[in-house]
Amino acid sequence: MLRELRLNNLAIIKNLDLEFNEGLISLTGETGAGKSIILDGISLLIGERSNLEMIRTGEESLFAEGVFDLSEVQKEKLNKLGFEIEDDELIISRYFYRNSKSKITVNGMRMTVSKLKELMRNVLDLVGQHEHQYLLNKNYHLGLLDRFLDKNGQELAKEIRNNVSSLKMINKKIEEIETEKFRIMEKKDILEFQSNEIASLGLKENEDNELEEEYKILFNAGKISEKLENSIQRLKEGEYSVINSLGKIKKNLEQLSDISETYSELKEKIENIIYEVDDIGYSLEDMVENVESDDVRLEKVISRIDEINKLKLKYGSTIEEILAFREENEKKLSLIKFENNELVDLKKEKEEKAKIYFENSRKLREIRKKVAENLEKTINVQLKDLNMANSKFKVAFSEKTVISSKGMDDVEFMMVTNLGENYKPLAKIASGGEISRIMLALKTVFSSVDNISVLIFDEIDTGISGETVRKVAEKLKELSGTVQVICVTHSPQIAGKSNQQFFIKKEIENNVTETKVRELNTDERIREIARIISGDNITETSIEHVKEIMKL
Repeated sequence: MLRELRLNNLAIIKNLDLEFNEGLISLTGETGAGKSIILDGISLLIGERSNLEMIRTGEESLFAEGVFDLSEVQKEKLNKLGFEIEDDELIISRYFYRNSKSKITVNGMRMTVSKLKELMRNVLDLVGQHEHQYLLNKNYHLGLLDRFLDKNGQELAKEIRNNVSSLKMINKKIEEIETEKFRIMEKKDILEFQSNEIASLGLKENEDNELEEEYKILFNAGKISEKLENSIQRLKEGEYSVINSLGKIKKNLEQLSDISETYSELKEKIENIIYEVDDIGYSLEDMVENVESDDVRLEKVISRIDEINKLKLKYGSTIEEILAFREENEKKLSLIKFENNELVDLKKEKEEKAKIYFENSRKLREIRKKVAENLEKTINVQLKDLNMANSKFKVAFSEKTVISSKGMDDVEFMMVTNLGENYKPLAKIASGGEISRIMLALKTVFSSVDNISVLIFDEIDTGISGETVRKVAEKLKELSGTVQVICVTHSPQIAGKSNQQFFIKKEIENNVTETKVRELNTDERIREIARIISGDNITETSIEHVKEIMKL
């Protein structure tokens, strides 16, 4: 419930500090006194947009604050929605400045307007003319009906939403592939030429490096042979060759080995070196035999390298990149040839998910129809209580032509207000007074599932009088047994049923207009309700009439 409301510098309200009780609360006063401004202040607390015109003339800022008491059910619901509410109290504060950014705090923590709106739609419902339009708009009717879904229905609705979300992603991927396929069709000849050009060379990985190595050897064959033969001569041939010189050193050390073990060890090392050098000599001889000048092979290697380099200029700096380029081309061409497995798999998955969607949608429709049947009965009882006994409410079902996250159902609220007439859309048959009562009937029913703790009605008595307004007053009183109901009203019957009443008056002091609000005691309430009935000419008869209304 809304326990406290504070407004500062809002239009013609300078300072306002109200404390509300439970039950039915009425706000009364003359037309233009500022009742709607109070609702504007409450609107700020539920996330409605502010503007500079709302700031009182001559002031630089406005302030609105509301203190709400939360039930355990509400706390649990808000926490599930991601709002960490630990206390039983919710304090909403909004600061709005002419020359700087506005600020919103919830229990001392900063919050955005959009998050505040999301939070407060679970706490307070302000029913004004905009809400009437909301009810008349068939686009919202399915959402209203779904508030009454049981657990099974809610799980089905969630599964459908997830399914449709997956279908959208699959369709997007299919569209991307199909678009790519069309784009590739335009380049088919170029892609095929590129792939064939690469394939015609029969490239092997690292072939270019191997060819470069072979080219160097063939090109320098004469030089290589000369240097290798010279090296063999220095190792093996002649009196002063490396092997001959090492052999002499070995003999010298053998002659000294009897003198010291050190010389013997050196002799063994020299002997090992001789073996190594001898092995190197054999390797050089093998190399000389394998090196030969082959001009024909050289020409072939040069030609092959040129062919590969031409491809490198077109398709990549390495053979690996060229082969990767061809592989990518083949993937693209496979789209045209219907060989793309991804596209086939996506279409199959789409078909399966669409099948599940329609199965779940049909199941959800059956649940919704049962809910609609119960809703119709309940609302028709409420309409009868509101002096609309000849009116009937109906939920009309139709089937959507496209896949929707809400399922295949489309619903519209229909009404008949007079016997013998056909059902018509709510927007086409309801007068101002009728739509107010229909709204009240719906809010009475919806309050059982919304867990809303505060309902505010802006002049719900507009367009009705006599017995009808008495019925409305009784319904509001009944509703206030489960939720706090605040009404801006000009009706003596509604004011008379209230548990608490505030009088709103506009005063002028020093050529400055200001709205003042005060809570009325019992005697003051009697005189105010009498004023509503009789105007300023309050008589004993009107006072007695008011007492009778309040007594009833």
